[in-house]
Amino acid sequence: MTFNHSLHPSASVALHLSAIAEKIDEVAARAGVSSSDRLDLETALRALPWRDRRRLGLILEGARMSASSEALRTAVDLIVRLASDTWVRTPPPGPERKRQDASGTRLTSIQS
Repeated sequence: MTFNHSLHPSASVALHLSAIAEKIDEVAARAGVSSSDRLDLETALRALPWRDRRRLGLILEGARMSASSEALRTAVDLIVRLASDTWVRTPPPGPERKRQDASGTRLTSIQS
């Protein structure tokens, strides 16, 4: 069986995925995400506040637009899909607010 060398090798995609994951860890650290919330990529993505999710989305879109190889474009696409799926399922963390009914009784603690 012959392999078409014009296709991106999975090792190259994996290398790009690793570099992107490191960048996401840096973004999360700068956003104040604790190291325990950065143990894996999906957890780090979930822990990002809205503003930093938006910033990361712009970084990834810029990387996709300027990708010089198919392997990098594929890696960015995979991360964008993972981030999108994660963020759809998990609202961004925010400061806790207390929701009260009209009488002033606290009903529940909610995230904004």
